[in-house]
Amino acid sequence: MALLDVNNLVTEFTTPAGPRRAVNEVSFAVQRGEILGLVGESGSGKSVTALSIMGLVDNQVGRIAGGSIGFGGMDLTKLPAAELRALRGKRLSMIFQEPLSALNPCYTIGDQIAEAFLAHGDTDKRKNHQRVLDLLRLVHIPDPEGVLRRYPHEISGGMRQRAMIAMALAYTPELLIADEPTTALDVTIQAQVLNLIDRLRRELSLGVVLITHDIGIVAQYTDRVAVMYGGRIVETGPTAEVFAAPKHPYTIGLLASVPRLRHRKPGEKRTRLQEIPGSVPSIAEITQGCRFANRCAHSMPQCAQQVPPMRERTAGHATACHWEGAA
Repeated sequence: MALLDVNNLVTEFTTPAGPRRAVNEVSFAVQRGEILGLVGESGSGKSVTALSIMGLVDNQVGRIAGGSIGFGGMDLTKLPAAELRALRGKRLSMIFQEPLSALNPCYTIGDQIAEAFLAHGDTDKRKNHQRVLDLLRLVHIPDPEGVLRRYPHEISGGMRQRAMIAMALAYTPELLIADEPTTALDVTIQAQVLNLIDRLRRELSLGVVLITHDIGIVAQYTDRVAVMYGGRIVETGPTAEVFAAPKHPYTIGLLASVPRLRHRKPGEKRTRLQEIPGSVPSIAEITQGCRFANRCAHSMPQCAQQVPPMRERTAGHATACHWEGAA
């Protein structure tokens, strides 16, 4: 049984024009000890999918309108709020984007990590102090005694990100969702953070959902990948296979737009970086068929009329596309 089994998840938000779907019939699974990469352009629905799994969609403006989220024999969409809070931070954890925004500037790093224990009824201050130190050491923060007394603005971006990871690992969760965990970090710190997540999933057998728009990160760190566009999964499969033989035109476009280093032959002209024309459709736009149709070089009349079903092309590798070349 999969650790996480998302099945036909639908999340919608209230707009002036009425309810609109940001996540539309999304399905995927995550096994223990596996990293699944959820990749796509900004606005494709990746973060909303993560917030839906965690039960953090603001019910003032949005709601889960359909589907199920299986975890440990439970459907998270049907759990009472109190039971979901008891799971969150203990068996389910999330690393949010931009730690400087996620961390409270008025509290020290140590107090904020210790709050994870307090929220679950562990009030022994001495024990929690030692737990915080152990977590900071686990994520390789130098001088943990000093860092736990500092405020977020007093430490570097990389250390703030590690502190967020430490907070997420307070109870050694079974599932970790990392939403753009390397945003605004330089390349060296990015590698350190990602290597840390990779090491911890192997040592602790975590299931990890790694959300990113960086194709290079997906290629290096994930076991399987799900490509998301316009609120839907359009291609999914083993990372190596999807990258070696992409089937969906959107995946092909994403991979073709990645800059590559190579030596030019004498006299060879520079080639322009390839791009996907157009932009991701707004949540307010209603389309009957494939939401990628107006940007796709292989679009056919039926693409604008019918949503393509997800079909398995090879074992474990599936796409949602009408184009015959995707077979």
